[in-house]
Amino acid sequence: MAFVVKKAKREKIYPKIALIAPSGGGKTYSALRLATGMAEEIKKESGKDAKILMLNTEEARGRYYANEFDYDIVDLEAPFNPELFVEAIEFGVSEGYDIIIIDSTSPEWDGKGGCLELQQKAGGTYQAWGKVTPRHERFINAMSASPVALIATMRGKDQYEVEKDERGKTNVKKIGAGAKQRDGFEYEFTCTFMIDQKTSTAEVQKDNTHIFENDPPQKLTENHGRKIMQWANASSDEPAQTAKFGQVVAEATGANLPDIKKEIVQLCKDLGGTKNKDMMAEIKKYVSSGNPNGLKDEKEAMELLKTLKTMKPVE
Repeated sequence: MAFVVKKAKREKIYPKIALIAPSGGGKTYSALRLATGMAEEIKKESGKDAKILMLNTEEARGRYYANEFDYDIVDLEAPFNPELFVEAIEFGVSEGYDIIIIDSTSPEWDGKGGCLELQQKAGGTYQAWGKVTPRHERFINAMSASPVALIATMRGKDQYEVEKDERGKTNVKKIGAGAKQRDGFEYEFTCTFMIDQKTSTAEVQKDNTHIFENDPPQKLTENHGRKIMQWANASSDEPAQTAKFGQVVAEATGANLPDIKKEIVQLCKDLGGTKNKDMMAEIKKYVSSGNPNGLKDEKEAMELLKTLKTMKPVE
């Protein structure tokens, strides 16, 4: 193999930030403050109004702060398979958003239809991970290659410790002990912050920017977001990996499914189309829009086809 040597050159960076906290720690609020600071810095540098998109798995909580921040929202619904998140990231990129918040990524791992459930459905054996792990890794690749700033929140693994205050009173404190995600997931990011549940202060666990590594625990603010974007935009040269984003998405979402989808579409017509409520409910388990042309995963398409073949048409 011939190796080509080039002078290393700093490229523009699309930062990926991870926020981990137990329930009630302030993940969503911190993410919105960071994203707002990022948007302010983008506007300062480019003059354009930067857009923020939240991919929401937290139901109503995704709208708690809509009166404080300017952002759009897309609600993600189960099944929370890796392809759903890849498709949502692709949507955000294609719609021209500059900053994407995934709140949260934990359902992709332990939610309904997430990786743990997929592994059980595949047999629950160690060998079953051979089918699930590549799907999870494509989700990671899609985040990494996406040409946007991205903030991913994760629920902390809730643990408790007993402590005494200066008066000797015993208190029970909830602490985070890693993320509800696959081990090591949190180290796939540019910066990873652990947020304390009681104080909502963040302590950096990983910092490729070197901006925060000596900082004491503190609440994340818009200023942190501005600093991250200043560091990221030190060069205007597009990173080489950005060109791989389309390829990563295609691999993850299984774009080569024309024959299966054609069969499903025809079967849907035979079953009565949108008048068949049971059929539509089944399709929406896989495609939130109810349009089978939105199917991206071959295995899921086959599962749906098998189910539809057992259904009866409506008049």
